Amino acid sequence: MLDRKTAPPVKLLSDRPFREPAYDTLKNGLPVYLLEGGTEEFVKVEVVVRAGSYHQHKPLVAYATANLLRYGTKGRSREEINEMLDFYGAFLHLDAQKDMISVGMFVLNKHLEPALDLLAEMLQEPAFSEDDMHSFLKNQQQVHLLNQKKVSHLARTYFNELIYGEDHPYGYRLKTPDFDKVERKDLIDFHTRYFHGGNAFILVAGRVPEDMAERLEQRFGRDDSPDPVSASSPGYPVISPGQRKVHLEVPYALQSAIRIGKQLFNRTHPSHHKLKITNALLGGYYGSRLMQNIRQDKGYTYGIGSNIISLVHSGYFFITSQVGADVREAALEEVYRELKALRTVPAEKREMEILKNYLSGSFLRSFDGPLAQKERFKELVMFGLDVSHYDEYLNTLKTITAEDIMECAGDYLHEDGMMEVVVGR
Repeated sequence: MLDRKTAPPVKLLSDRPFREPAYDTLKNGLPVYLLEGGTEEFVKVEVVVRAGSYHQHKPLVAYATANLLRYGTKGRSREEINEMLDFYGAFLHLDAQKDMISVGMFVLNKHLEPALDLLAEMLQEPAFSEDDMHSFLKNQQQVHLLNQKKVSHLARTYFNELIYGEDHPYGYRLKTPDFDKVERKDLIDFHTRYFHGGNAFILVAGRVPEDMAERLEQRFGRDDSPDPVSASSPGYPVISPGQRKVHLEVPYALQSAIRIGKQLFNRTHPSHHKLKITNALLGGYYGSRLMQNIRQDKGYTYGIGSNIISLVHSGYFFITSQVGADVREAALEEVYRELKALRTVPAEKREMEILKNYLSGSFLRSFDGPLAQKERFKELVMFGLDVSHYDEYLNTLKTITAEDIMECAGDYLHEDGMMEVVVGR
């Protein structure tokens, strides 16, 4: 009979659930990664450009360049593009981040040819209409003004400014006048400098046709790379303002948003895997210490968590939550108490078992299907890593001890080294 009183034994994942994609290179040097999988006859074609807000010389240029790709080309209007997407049942996804711009298209295989034609046209021949640009930026300016009333948004932007400095692209906090300073020439120059075969790669996932590389060669294989020096990544010094705590008073707010953390390193660092697991114990899942204490035991918040973020040129750790103004100080005290406990109180055997079991299952889910595997592989390409990176993570997860976690917390997450932002009452 089934014993429902005894939990099944913990069995950690030993092998990565990941098949390396096929690799090809177009004549202009553009790398192509083909990840076959799934049962439905569709693919996602994603062009990743190694340029984001880190590379722009003026705020909003990368974001506007990416989003205006769908507003029209030299041969098609925005309406025509939208009609084609609707007719072929294709879905376009544009994403501008700090280190990259991603342009992806989901499409059924039977409509792949016209979809690839449209994708190439949008990437290679954008119109960047003056009217469309001003309309887009004006709408985004209104969104920005609304965000200035959200304590969670303010806490995030002020925190990034605190740890990187107001002049660093990772820390710059948008200002309302920035939306009026972007010119069409800025977008054209940014596109010319970074949108070319020497500064991008293509990922294709799903039911990949056998001749996919040839189809991509026809659309994206032209030799259009500028002088490599002109497209090199800029360098920025990190100039922190010197203060360690910021409290922004928002009288109308019902809650206070909290961000506590520090600048660290990205996923290429030798201690990244240990730090990832250490962070999970602290606040990386529902059963974490922060959730157990501050939500379940104290009832100060509906949710609290922590995370580590990898950027190409840096990385950082943060704890985030929103709490009632009346319990703000008590919540902060408990957060720092848990940070201290992370390096002084070893996890019990059962706590370690639950943590490892959760992370093993979470890792497995993150590779579920070709689209998820594409995302994991994109991380490797962006950071210049290979698939052994995931093997190393599984080995670390299998062998890490409570003492290892305490040591890692002492090295990188000491409570005295944290910066703090509180926005609200």
